[in-house]
Amino acid sequence: MPRPFILPLLLSCALACAQQPTLIFDPAGFAQKVVPLFKDHCLKCHGPEKQKGDFRVDTGLPQDFLDVLAKEKWGGVVNVLNSHEMPPEKEKQPDPAQVAAAVDWMTAQLVRAELVRRDGTVVLRRLNRDEYRNTIRDLTGVDFDVAGFPADPAAGGFDNNGKALTMSPMHMELYVDAARRILDRALVEGERPAAIKWRFEPEEGSGDDHRARLPDKQNPIVHGGKNEKREGVTVMHHASWDRSANARDFAVPVEGEYIIRVRAAGRVPGREEVVQSAEKILAARRDEQLAKKPDDKWTGPQFEKDLAHFKTDHIYDYGAPRLKLTQELAGQPRVLAEFDVDAPLAAPKTYEFRTRFTKQKAGLTLEYAYGIPSVLENFWIQGKDGFARPEAHLDWFEIEGPIYDAWPPTTHTRLLPESPTRAKDERAYAREVLASFMRRAWRRPVDAAEVDAKLALYDRAKSEKPSFNEAIKVPLIAALASPHFLYLSEPAGPPGSKGPRPLNDHELAARLSYFLWSTTPDAELSRLADTGALRKSETLLAQAGRLLADPRSDAFVRNFAGQWLGLREVGANPPAPDLYPQYDRHFETSIVAESQAFFAEILRRNLSVLNFIKSDFVTVNERLARFYGIDGVKGDQFRAVKVPPGVRRGGVATQGSVLTITSNGTRTSPVKRGVWVMKTLLGTDPGLPVANAGDIAPKVPGLDKATVRQRLQIHRELPQCARCHDKIDPLGFALENFNAAGEWREQEGFGYKGRIEKNDPKIDASSKLPDGTECNGVEGLQAALLKNEDLFLNALAGRVFTYALGRELGIADQPATKATAAYMKANNYTLRALITCVVASPAFRTK
Repeated sequence: MPRPFILPLLLSCALACAQQPTLIFDPAGFAQKVVPLFKDHCLKCHGPEKQKGDFRVDTGLPQDFLDVLAKEKWGGVVNVLNSHEMPPEKEKQPDPAQVAAAVDWMTAQLVRAELVRRDGTVVLRRLNRDEYRNTIRDLTGVDFDVAGFPADPAAGGFDNNGKALTMSPMHMELYVDAARRILDRALVEGERPAAIKWRFEPEEGSGDDHRARLPDKQNPIVHGGKNEKREGVTVMHHASWDRSANARDFAVPVEGEYIIRVRAAGRVPGREEVVQSAEKILAARRDEQLAKKPDDKWTGPQFEKDLAHFKTDHIYDYGAPRLKLTQELAGQPRVLAEFDVDAPLAAPKTYEFRTRFTKQKAGLTLEYAYGIPSVLENFWIQGKDGFARPEAHLDWFEIEGPIYDAWPPTTHTRLLPESPTRAKDERAYAREVLASFMRRAWRRPVDAAEVDAKLALYDRAKSEKPSFNEAIKVPLIAALASPHFLYLSEPAGPPGSKGPRPLNDHELAARLSYFLWSTTPDAELSRLADTGALRKSETLLAQAGRLLADPRSDAFVRNFAGQWLGLREVGANPPAPDLYPQYDRHFETSIVAESQAFFAEILRRNLSVLNFIKSDFVTVNERLARFYGIDGVKGDQFRAVKVPPGVRRGGVATQGSVLTITSNGTRTSPVKRGVWVMKTLLGTDPGLPVANAGDIAPKVPGLDKATVRQRLQIHRELPQCARCHDKIDPLGFALENFNAAGEWREQEGFGYKGRIEKNDPKIDASSKLPDGTECNGVEGLQAALLKNEDLFLNALAGRVFTYALGRELGIADQPATKATAAYMKANNYTLRALITCVVASPAFRTK
């Protein structure tokens, strides 16, 4: 457990920086602490005679710190002094105490101005798409698809930043329409609809379309594709346009939730069978070639070389066959699942999936989805049925539904609970329904006037609607389209009040719940808020622990880690398939899940956050274990595995997700990787590239055969580029042993389709950091990062604060961030200690 005696230290530190300032500019301090430094060390290059970077310290720094431009310029000076970028190494260096005094003075002015401007105020925050979906789910029981909403812009690295979450007329139209559709799904009338159960046997068609005769005058087309039919099942061997199995041209009688079942088993050939099958096909090709050209001396050696590939390459250490299930609805396809068929032939398994059908024309398609990298030796052989590869034996698939947990379903009774009032006075019952719903939807108590306003909508609708259910939907839609629902409402203090105000209990409950669950407070949080107990520190921290222990905290893992590490960028610019054939859809989904599982492992097991830099374990499934060269991992579920000797993995920088998003699709990018390390792990922004810096000149002699390091060396010869690249590139060079798909390599490949040939250059992953530290490869990078653990801890603390508060941090937040990092360090470096400290901070508990 985190040691509580450090919390008062954090609180006093943060409260001290939250005091309202009375002075914005200190001329005496400026003359005493800043002017001598500028005069002796800066004026030569940034004064009347020279203005390097188009910047002057004598006239280019406004003394009005309330001005946004002045804030940016002074902040830039603080950054270059803190990072020892200025003065340049070749110039006379100032006394560190002199620099520290000047930086402290500048920081104090910036903090005072920031507090006066109230840059740190948490603005009114609209629910983002994920928060909206989760809130609707927990409020009504309806899992609503928010894909039709506009994407939420990110600011400060996260898409829950209040300043970026704007509202437009289009948003309002979408919210009103969404509320209507949600309530239409939640509320039901009449008797429970009769269920259907339709089963499709794809092998019956013998490869041709055939009509299945089903009840309700449904005669869907069923097709088994040109797959082998064996002992009453359809054997799916490889992906092809004519090898899918499907049922189409049907429509369910009732809109609702349905279960899709797939009965299947799998067969996985061993290496010996793979080699035998390949040898047979290769021998047939060899014999055919020799028959045409008996004296060809290359045919025999080529046969042996190709056969050796099937004997040795790890891509033939197969996992279970894999299928992709797609739903077509009104002509629009949607992938419902991709899954391993891990059941043996002797014990087939029924795999279940849920989806929603409307009464529009629909279809279901199953396709083979196990990917074998397509390389020179096998691309022509993969589609041959005689080549041994994982087989999915499909028996049947069926659809059953609509599925309800009860009748009326809980989505209905959650909104319209049983009440004796309904039989006595329907209008009074409507008031009960509205008061209860608005209280939960708006995350706070509602007063009589607010309920009356919505009840008036019910009164007007009652005469026009055919039933109570239809009439009550009108005010319920209005409640869901209200700013009280769409925004995390935290009104400012009374008129004339200055400084931050404490959040009330219900506002605090919402802030905590959306921080750790990305959804509305549950019954226990609401109860504690009603009693006024939540604002007590011990209660609040206990609730934070409860929320973290709940499965709903998966939302924190998914949303925070996904944005902090950049996982949402995976697949945006994937590695070129002809250069990196190992990268396929299963790999892409696995590398995202790996990073999420790794973050969850550190959080759930209360491990040190330094594992993000370097760990002795990885979290992998069979697909990734095969790629990373780790034996003994079976199945598609993720689990923590100790890193075996010789495997260069451990820490987020070695994960496929990070390595692919920091590459360019065709080759690695030390610049992208260096920038990612600086921003994500060190909390340092390298700044924007110099204007007109441009790319490497395409006509540089020998560029086509230059290594990535050599290409960047050409770029760094430009003075305007060297200043930033000297900081960025060494961090990226350390990761050069990982190619653009994240695969370990010892050489850079210049052969056919990027193949590594015998004489290709070896990877040089050595570099020297700006402070002179030698950094050789990923191990050297990890050692350097651990040496600077305080930078990492401050960066991580700042990221969690930003996400928790829904706003970007300013310089005035630095004392609280540093205190939080210190608290985490004193409590075993755990994420739980970090989260505890954030929740306990005044910034989290005030508006």
